[in-house]
Amino acid sequence: MTELEQLLETLDGLRAGVLKKLAGLSEEDARRSTVGSGTNVAGLIQHLTFVESLWIEEIAAGGKASRGKRSMQVDPGVSLTMLRAEYKAACTASNEIIAKLGDPESPVTRNGKTHNLRWAVLAVIGETSRHAGHADIIREQLDGTTGR
Repeated sequence: MTELEQLLETLDGLRAGVLKKLAGLSEEDARRSTVGSGTNVAGLIQHLTFVESLWIEEIAAGGKASRGKRSMQVDPGVSLTMLRAEYKAACTASNEIIAKLGDPESPVTRNGKTHNLRWAVLAVIGETSRHAGHADIIREQLDGTTGR
């Protein structure tokens, strides 16, 4: 297994864990916050969609982030089905871009500084794992569901 395949396997596991935290929640509960910041599971999915798009579509591939929102406040007109589909689409697009670039040493640029694809993928892994933990805690507070 290549280095990028290992990184993607890790990332895919984290992504699946995040989506599992959304599974079975009502529209209302997915938007309900149990913490002072107002963070909620639906908002985390929306934000992680943006993270995928920003780091891989924009930073790694040099395009423009086209999915999700930085904000964790979800518009009431956006359903959980839509959030889930958009997140999955962003993840699929990220995986395709990563596969196309193919080499962890492929150069990527952020704020005028050159890094590599590995750096960008690790940034997404870090953000996803951080927010998966948030989703885990919020879900447990909502209905007691724990685990991956």
